[in-house]
Amino acid sequence: MASLTSSLENFVSAIFGIFRNIFDSIFAVFTSILALAQTAVTSIFDLAKSFLSFLISNILILSVIAVALVGYTAVTQRNAGAAGKPGLTASNKKGLA
Repeated sequence: MASLTSSLENFVSAIFGIFRNIFDSIFAVFTSILALAQTAVTSIFDLAKSFLSFLISNILILSVIAVALVGYTAVTQRNAGAAGKPGLTASNKKGLA
């Protein structure tokens, strides 16, 4: 009789063990998803921080490049209008009255 009780006890223990392991697995999946989300948010903020740091550290060079580009565009448009070449001038805009 003791062996039947022991076997039944082991069976019930194994069933509860299965349910506990399933619960632990589901909990581990949700924990992993939350860790992934936390890592993604942290990475996005680190990327933004690095990008702003790059802009701040190179603001002088970037502004010189922007001024040179605007100046080049202005001179190119002015020269195109003076030489009679098609450019973006007020006299050759089509469709605008």
